[in-house]
Amino acid sequence: MAGLSVAAVALPVGLAYASMMGLPPASGLWAAIAGMLGYAFFGASRTLIVGPDTATCTLIAATLTGMALVSPEERLGAAAGMALVVGLGCLAARVFRLGALANLLSRPVLVGYMAGVAITLAGSQLGSITGAGSRPHDLLRPFAEVSRLITQAHWPTFIFGLACCAFLVVLRRWRPTWPAPILLVALACLLSWLFHFPGLGIAVVGDIPAGLPGLALPERVHDVDALLMGAAGVLLVSFSSGIVTARSFAARTGENVEPNRELLGFGAANIASGLFQGFVVTGADSRTAVGLAAGASSPVTSVVAALALALVVSLATGVLYWLPQPALAAILLLAALHLFDWRAFATLARISRTELAFAVLATVGVVAYGVLTGVVVAVTATLMYVMYVTATPRDALLGRLPGDTALCKLHLNPTATPVAHTVVWLFESSIWFFNADAFRRRAREVLALAAGAQWFVLDAEAMTHADADAVEALTRLKQEAEARGMMLLLAGGHGAFRMALDRSGLADAIGRDRIFVTPEQAVDAIEAGRFGAPRNGAIVPDFNAP
Repeated sequence: MAGLSVAAVALPVGLAYASMMGLPPASGLWAAIAGMLGYAFFGASRTLIVGPDTATCTLIAATLTGMALVSPEERLGAAAGMALVVGLGCLAARVFRLGALANLLSRPVLVGYMAGVAITLAGSQLGSITGAGSRPHDLLRPFAEVSRLITQAHWPTFIFGLACCAFLVVLRRWRPTWPAPILLVALACLLSWLFHFPGLGIAVVGDIPAGLPGLALPERVHDVDALLMGAAGVLLVSFSSGIVTARSFAARTGENVEPNRELLGFGAANIASGLFQGFVVTGADSRTAVGLAAGASSPVTSVVAALALALVVSLATGVLYWLPQPALAAILLLAALHLFDWRAFATLARISRTELAFAVLATVGVVAYGVLTGVVVAVTATLMYVMYVTATPRDALLGRLPGDTALCKLHLNPTATPVAHTVVWLFESSIWFFNADAFRRRAREVLALAAGAQWFVLDAEAMTHADADAVEALTRLKQEAEARGMMLLLAGGHGAFRMALDRSGLADAIGRDRIFVTPEQAVDAIEAGRFGAPRNGAIVPDFNAP
């Protein structure tokens, strides 16, 4: 029953996405059938359902349009070739354990990307809803596009399209457990046959070849570079989208999602889809949700769903001939509206205005410049911000609260005071070549501010790595501290950071008896007199001085 429920949703969705990309409608069903079988045998999740995905299909459509492919057969050949490349790329990434690449799409970028895809997808369906034809470039001029849609609308198509949208909305609110898309498809086919919609000017799907496709390699495309570039973007987006879907549902079922294991399942699904004249598939949230609601607990659900779709393709293509295009457009339009998550934008606004800006940037980039370019711009901006934050890390001077021995940040605790004769400085990052200058500059400022102190304790609790620039910066700090009459002590540091100190000889230069696990231990050793008594005239540093 779970498999039949999944098939009921996968049928109209597969037809709709194929039509949206300009492919033969049956290719959406072929992709769903082959993809589900491939993942069922090689995927890691027991309940995840794969199939055509909004974001992935929008990116494929943009790539095919950029390759100037016009006929459905040419576009299908390129889409199938892209599926093979994506599948092989997934397997290669599995071998080299590159599943972490999915993390390049941060949550703000994903939220903005999905919103941009939703706007693009919804806009691309307005022409089919109104019968005015599709002119996606006019979406950059909203008022002109609205005027064109109204003046060139085919009113029977427009009225029927609105009725389909209303049917989906009402049924989802009135009976949310019913398969609204498949009921719409059945009712629309019946009405189309009774009232002969083609005679009224309402476009229908038309002839769909009966039977299943044979095993075949895609024909060679002319623009191989564009195909490979598009496949690279689709690989990143489809895998990231699939992992997000898998993780979301794993939280409900208690499964553990391992990205590198999922690469094998996604790779097998896409290779199977490409070999059987389909296109790229990934984790499908709507079909997975339907399967779980119907009791799915094993990959048998995918197998049953695939067999059910195979029967439809083999025996019921005559019925699908009458399926109106506005009904498919309504399904995609409602899917796009569901994809736009206003709550996610509100959450980002509460957490971080910077992350909200990245989400908006991703949305605008996808709508204005295309899916792949928008994603690249947003990911690049995110990585540049990460580099900036890492290159300019925070730091703090530490002291003690009255009656306490633990150290705390002075700027966050107004009642805390510096340790007598000692400066304790926390640098909140490992030292790398791109922030070594920031470390040296801030260290000089702290040394100047702490004139009169006798000991300088560097709190390295946040440091887990050190390269050659880090060793040089620490050596310079030791030299400048000693030139001011201060003894350098080191506290904290982990793993590769400590190994770098040992291998460079800096640990011996500092003195292993001056390296501690925590800054509190270093301060206790100073106050216990292990490094001598304070000099006459040594004072408590005035860190509040200008």
